[in-house]
Amino acid sequence: MRWCTIKALEQQKCQDFVSALKNLSSELNITLKASCVQGSNAIDCMLKIKDGQADLITLDGGEIYEAGKNYEMTPVVAEYYGEGTGTSYYAVAVVKGSGSVKSIKDLRGKKTCHTGAGKTAGWVVPVGTLLSKKYMDQDSTCNPYVSAGKYFSESCVPRVKEEKIDTTKKNPDNLCALCKDECMKDGNYSGYSGAFKCLMDGAGEVAFVKHTTVSESPASASDYLYLCYDGTTAEIGQHINCHLAKVPSHAVMTKKGHSKMTTYVKILLETSTRYGNDSGDGFRMFDSSKYPDGKDLLFKDSTEKLEDVSAMTYEKFLGEEYMGDVSAINDCVPISAAESKRPFFVGSLLLSSVALVLLV
Repeated sequence: MRWCTIKALEQQKCQDFVSALKNLSSELNITLKASCVQGSNAIDCMLKIKDGQADLITLDGGEIYEAGKNYEMTPVVAEYYGEGTGTSYYAVAVVKGSGSVKSIKDLRGKKTCHTGAGKTAGWVVPVGTLLSKKYMDQDSTCNPYVSAGKYFSESCVPRVKEEKIDTTKKNPDNLCALCKDECMKDGNYSGYSGAFKCLMDGAGEVAFVKHTTVSESPASASDYLYLCYDGTTAEIGQHINCHLAKVPSHAVMTKKGHSKMTTYVKILLETSTRYGNDSGDGFRMFDSSKYPDGKDLLFKDSTEKLEDVSAMTYEKFLGEEYMGDVSAINDCVPISAAESKRPFFVGSLLLSSVALVLLV
């Protein structure tokens, strides 16, 4: 088992995970040789998995779509977030109650905060929603980043200028105008907490995050509102009735048809049972607070356990609603019948990765 993870910060937790797996392997009668090696980014990890050089990686919805569509990958286990959400979560748009934005219809010309280029809650869902509702026009180049750049005045979309994101070199500068040091890397305004900080600091007027982001922050929930899909608003905590989309959770992916799929499921479910309880003194699978500036390392901290989804295709796991948002971004109507436009790559590309190698 060779596992590709996201962020260089995960290196330390990766080593602890390896130690925990070694302890568990003797009880399960499985021989594990575990180590951590450096990769370049998420796409590099997908390529390694496709080429048989790695086995597993944890991905969000945007990445799952890319991995399944272009890298012959399939889900193994999914993060479970508790009753009411299960192996899914709500993508929400958050604004200050005292601000000028009172509806999702009001976002033209506004300043926006996103979790990252191509990310599920921070990019695919909001941009897909605005395109599908015809609030945002699809650009003639069929590049959703160009479309968003014309629609929003200024934004923070971390990594929007990264080479493997900005494949045409035409992604607008204003998409990282609110976080100029994050055009090609992550920073203070990256991720769920970072996008919300962008809003809290007054840099942006709306943040596209997940439903637990506000409650996990030091902010007073009463100072903020959700923008609902139907154009209304609701108080924080009313995400079941007010959200942009209910989207699939993060999932561990492997190569389609992998001969050791059953073994991977067994090991991951067992580690989830043994190390998913954050109250223990040992390794905490779903807790990153031990690590300096740690947040959502290896797995999202809000995860309660892992669930077997190995019988699902990536399309079935993502679901019709999410696939609809992806289609809204990818399916582009040409300016004229004579023009032929190809779907634009929307998969999320990540920062330097760490590959956790678990040789069974």
